[in-house]
Amino acid sequence: MALPMLKSAVACADFSKTVQPYISQLNDLPQQVFQSATSPQALKDLYLNTNPLVSAFAFSLFLAPIFLVISEINRNYSQVDRAWRPQVLLFTVTTPTYLLLLTSPIVTPDMTDMIFSQFMLVSVFLAFTADQQQWGILTVPALIPTNFQNAKKSYQSTAKVPPGSRFSARDLDRGFLTKGLWSLSRHPNFLAEQSVWITLYLWSCWTTHTYYNWSGVGAVAYMALFQASTWFTELITAKKYPDYKIYQQRVGKFVPSLVGGAIGELNDDAGEKKKV
Repeated sequence: MALPMLKSAVACADFSKTVQPYISQLNDLPQQVFQSATSPQALKDLYLNTNPLVSAFAFSLFLAPIFLVISEINRNYSQVDRAWRPQVLLFTVTTPTYLLLLTSPIVTPDMTDMIFSQFMLVSVFLAFTADQQQWGILTVPALIPTNFQNAKKSYQSTAKVPPGSRFSARDLDRGFLTKGLWSLSRHPNFLAEQSVWITLYLWSCWTTHTYYNWSGVGAVAYMALFQASTWFTELITAKKYPDYKIYQQRVGKFVPSLVGGAIGELNDDAGEKKKV
């Protein structure tokens, strides 16, 4: 791969040394790919002679219209999905991996690297768990009663709590999930996702022996996007569900709250007390 020759970890975070010299490769890359399309060896040589960051950016540009078309076909109008995919935000949040690649011949991995990697794995697991509790990503029959949206949909169509469901009629009437990870955070999936990218960026800072570096732009943009999207989503949700304002008072938006009342699930009579 086309990588800069560097002698120190700090130099690996220098944009002028690690990125700027290779930006020009992006101009000729589409034509080179087209010319090499019929030859696997030529494509391999092109890959090896192109800076990996440039290759990743070009690939993200290639995928952007594909994701946009898929979102239109699936009618996925989620602000987060429609914003970060077409605008290549996913590429920017992963740029710290480029710095980790550059430091690999210079810095010897230690226990700190293990801690960073394990924390990222835990964050991925928590994001998956939160989405499973809310949406039911896995369609395993035994797990279907445990996710809120499937239970809510069944309850709305039959007026009966689904057999084996962990949710009560009051939970389903409330309209939004307040159990599991959602009893600690109003958006545990968003918290976990942001933790992944923030941890990755901090890992790059640690490895390059810098307090900050250019690869943090993606993490900052990602957090800003989630803040704006969450604010808008909660504005709509609070108008739709009367109990949601109580939920906002008791449970933190992202980080579990230590003020504003008890942390955890809403009492079944919360809504009734509010009405009195």
